[in-house]
Amino acid sequence: MLAARLHAPGEALRLVDVPRPEPSGSDVLVRVAGCGVCHTDLHIADGTQARVELPLTLGHEVAGYIEGVGPSAARALRRARLAVGDPVLVFGGWGCGSCRECLAGSEQRCERSRAPGFQEDGGYAEAMLVPDPRHLVPLGSLDPVRAAPLADAGVTPYRAVRRAEPWLPEGARVLLIGSGALGQFALQYLRLIVPGGPSLTIAVRELNPARLEQASSLGADIGLLDGDGAMVREALGGPADVVFDFVGNDQTLRIGADVVAADGLVMLIGEAGGHLSFGFDRPPVESWLTTVAWGSHADLSDVVRLARRGRIRWNVEPMPLRQVAEAHARLRGGDVDGRLVLVPG
Repeated sequence: MLAARLHAPGEALRLVDVPRPEPSGSDVLVRVAGCGVCHTDLHIADGTQARVELPLTLGHEVAGYIEGVGPSAARALRRARLAVGDPVLVFGGWGCGSCRECLAGSEQRCERSRAPGFQEDGGYAEAMLVPDPRHLVPLGSLDPVRAAPLADAGVTPYRAVRRAEPWLPEGARVLLIGSGALGQFALQYLRLIVPGGPSLTIAVRELNPARLEQASSLGADIGLLDGDGAMVREALGGPADVVFDFVGNDQTLRIGADVVAADGLVMLIGEAGGHLSFGFDRPPVESWLTTVAWGSHADLSDVVRLARRGRIRWNVEPMPLRQVAEAHARLRGGDVDGRLVLVPG
């Protein structure tokens, strides 16, 4: 079968013919329908992403169809009300299943996790193995090609917004830095799942005018083309109670620290490699800095339910798997509206 594999950091991905995997034990074989192309894939290809084992088939936003199961997987598959041929979304937090984080339902935080496209072969291929049926989410009537980005671009901002809820009472001021694929989901979740969502004042800081227009259609009150901390504070009418940084470079983190309120929250989601110096003088007194790690299986199930009910919208552009190099080049150049999804065949 065809797969796009990385053999060394900085090298071009190689389109190679590899043996089709055979499920054993509790494995489930998923025939890939679509795999989203994420900025993290670019970090992996460049060698700047931690905990990656090469050579590797990239891809962690995967949806497809159950094609086969190992002998130990059949019972668990039935318990999940799944069968061969069913469309599924692959949850990427493959934890050990027995540590404190896994037992608490946060497998994506497991210290021994092995994720597709990071340590295990992912979805830039015609098929992939998933080590246990518990890592699958039924899609029902959702098109797997369209659903693939929900596995990361959809679920990560969902978890971010859920974790930020204590800082989001009615009338709270919010800044989103970056309104790409993840930021567009976050805007919708802020209005949709936060109890005081309709009353929030939401500003979006972006470098792309077209994305600001789209952000307005998704619920943003204020659009800022670039802009420093003083401009953001003036536009919001005061400091931000919550800052979601979907870029994550040194500059955006500095802006977040400049605009956040005392006892406010700065949440880093983007992985551009930025850092922020920390002390009593900056960010403001008793403010909070945190990150978000993907999302839990329960989070992903919630996102799929919202999608099946038509409560969220997102853009997908399918591209043939053989055009993976072009897909990466377009993502690097910012020439993407929504999410590119690689489609085998």
